[in-house]
Amino acid sequence: MVYIAKEAIIFFVILGCVVVSVFGYSIHYLATNGFYGEERDLDFPPEQRIYMRQLRLRDLHWMARDNGIRIASNTSPV
Repeated sequence: MVYIAKEAIIFFVILGCVVVSVFGYSIHYLATNGFYGEERDLDFPPEQRIYMRQLRLRDLHWMARDNGIRIASNTSPV
């Protein structure tokens, strides 16, 4: 019976993972026509910008409250 060292088995497993990853990448590249059209500049609507700003301020106030820090701000977090 042929004995294969543990190092060789680890090497072949890593090599197999690399080969499968490259194979998957190539299939995805061919299926999506070279990744064209995925880099889009998304311009969010003003309502979403306002909502996200309110959410960030609310979270900031919650974190400050949990750590005993007072934020000098006249704006409401929500």
